[in-house]
Amino acid sequence: MTGVILAGGMNRRMGGRLKALLPVQGKPLIVRQLEEMAICCPEILVVTNAQDALQPYLDSVKAANVRCIGDQFTGTGPLGGIHAAAQAAGEALMWVVGCDMPYISSAAAVAMERIVKARNCEAAIPALEGRLHPLHGLYTRVIGAKAETLLASGQYRLMGLLEQLDWSELDAPFFAQYGIGTNFAANMNTPEQYKELLGFCQEI
Repeated sequence: MTGVILAGGMNRRMGGRLKALLPVQGKPLIVRQLEEMAICCPEILVVTNAQDALQPYLDSVKAANVRCIGDQFTGTGPLGGIHAAAQAAGEALMWVVGCDMPYISSAAAVAMERIVKARNCEAAIPALEGRLHPLHGLYTRVIGAKAETLLASGQYRLMGLLEQLDWSELDAPFFAQYGIGTNFAANMNTPEQYKELLGFCQEI
């Protein structure tokens, strides 16, 4: 599968600081993500409008082919990032995450991959504690065409894409059978959430 990190946001709620570069357990968050993705992804795409700031950190990960790409539909949020990744991905499947998720799980991605292949569906999405997490989801590359149709018509909602797909919802018991906890979906949008996650990191 191709790993995809969506790092194109404006980071307003984080006071303008690049979430991807915030330190977590002594490493920039994006380096933690790249190292985890490299376990199961020979190729990783970072969709970003901050390539100059991120590139030195991307070059530090040698286990996979890592490269930056930009949105073709700029200013359209995660849907635009997924579309750009689908155009550039070299593998049939894409594991898509947000750049603000410090605990992404390659084991969870592999488990989702099994479901997509077994059910021949277009995506597998975790549903944890009453919430869907499309930004730790597995998608087939061909969904890019449906994303493009939505974007071209001015529809930018990521849930709007899911409404167009044949996808499987995976709950906590599904991941538990593989010994996978559900903290892989945790993310941070504000300084308060970042501090809370830092405290959690120091405990594990």
